[in-house]
Amino acid sequence: MTTSTNPNGTTNSGMSFWKVLGVIAVVLLALAMVGPLLKGLFWIALLGLAIYGAFALYRARSRKNTNGPASF
Repeated sequence: MTTSTNPNGTTNSGMSFWKVLGVIAVVLLALAMVGPLLKGLFWIALLGLAIYGAFALYRARSRKNTNGPASF
């Protein structure tokens, strides 16, 4: 089994270590910024969904039914 080396006798694994470490650092920084944003947007979306549901329920109850009396 042979290992390829550079002319100075070192392997190329040192450079790939720093590339992997850089990718991990970038991913962690992105998650640190996006995580709180998604957490805030979740609650805003939940509140908007509740308001839309209440409005749709109000509109359905207040709409006049031309086919007869309401069933509820």
